[in-house]
Amino acid sequence: MADPVLYEVRNGRAWITLNTPENHNALSQRLCEGLVSSLEQAQADDAVRMIVLTGVGKTFCAGADLKGGGGGAVGKAPAGPAKRDATAHHPPFIRAIRGLWESPKPVIGRIQGNAFGGGLGLISVCDFAICVDTLKVAFTEVRLGLAPSIISVFVLRRMALADVTRTFLSGERFTAEAAQRMKLIDQVVPAAELDAAVERQCDALMACGPKALQEVKKLLRTVPSLSVEEGLAWAQANNQVLFNSEEGREGMAAFAAKRKPAWAP
Repeated sequence: MADPVLYEVRNGRAWITLNTPENHNALSQRLCEGLVSSLEQAQADDAVRMIVLTGVGKTFCAGADLKGGGGGAVGKAPAGPAKRDATAHHPPFIRAIRGLWESPKPVIGRIQGNAFGGGLGLISVCDFAICVDTLKVAFTEVRLGLAPSIISVFVLRRMALADVTRTFLSGERFTAEAAQRMKLIDQVVPAAELDAAVERQCDALMACGPKALQEVKKLLRTVPSLSVEEGLAWAQANNQVLFNSEEGREGMAAFAAKRKPAWAP
C-alpha cells in the first residue's frame, strides 16, 4: 500500500504531498496521521525553511473521508491513560490543520486541483495559497447534512463573515477567481505556470532570515489577541531580542556593506 502522504526535502523546502488520488485525497485516518507525522518531521529539521503542501491527482483534497465515517476528521476515542491528556481526544485532522496553522515555518499551498470541505480548511491555513485557474471549490458539508465545524475556526480568520455565510450556507461551487476575491486563494495561474509560481514564492522567502520568518509567524498568531498596551509591551520585548540576535546583527551588517546576508542563496 502506497504511503498516503509523501515527504521530501529539496533546496530548503519540505514538500508534503497528499497521495491517495484513488479517493481524491480524502481526509482518511491514515492520511491525516501521515500529514501530522510529516509536519513534525519538517519542524524538527533545521535544513527546512518552509513547507510546500500539495496533492497528487486532479483533486487537491475532497474533504472528509465519508466512506470511512468521517475518517481523520472524527478520529477514535482515546483509551486508558490517554484520556487524561487534554488533547488526546483530538482527531488527527485537528492535529494536522492546527499544526499547519501554528507552523513556525511558512506554508505555501500548491493547489493543483479541486478542493472541497476540509480541503478548503487546509488551504485556509496556508500562508500563501497558489492554485490553478481551473480550480473548483465548495464548502459542501451542508448538502450532506453536516456543518464545516472544525475548519470554521480557521476559515473565519481568513475570509470575511459575509463570504463565509454565503458559501457555508449554500454549499455551492465557486471558481478560483471567486476564491481569490474572497481572500481564500492568494494567486491564480494556468496549470502550466503553477510550479514556476510556487518556486518564485519560495525563492522570495529564501531571501528572508529563517528566524525572522518564524518570529513573523509568531507575531501573526500572537498580536491579534492582545490589547494595544499588551501588544506594545510584547513588541518592545521582542524587538530587543531580535535586534541583538545573531541573525539580526548579520542582516544589519549585510545592509551596511551592501551585500547579501549569510542566509540568502
